[in-house]
Amino acid sequence: MGFSSIGLRHIVDVDGQLLGFEAGVVDPASILERANRPNGTQLWMVRAGERFALHPREKIRLSEDDVLFFETSNRIGWWPQNELMAA
Repeated sequence: MGFSSIGLRHIVDVDGQLLGFEAGVVDPASILERANRPNGTQLWMVRAGERFALHPREKIRLSEDDVLFFETSNRIGWWPQNELMAA
């Protein structure tokens, strides 16, 4: 099932906000911009319950058949400093 019936080729979810993209390949900066998040915010891809950190210049291939899920560091409440302080 494609999303062309609603006028969008690719759908992503960022912190619970659904966004549409026409481009098939994007970078984290364009996702953050579309989601109205500050540039430079850490973006995480969520797959099967696991989070994968994305590098700022990493290219992400979007699927026409699936929704990709992303979270920002502000959303998940995880900061490297917290992990270091707990150790």
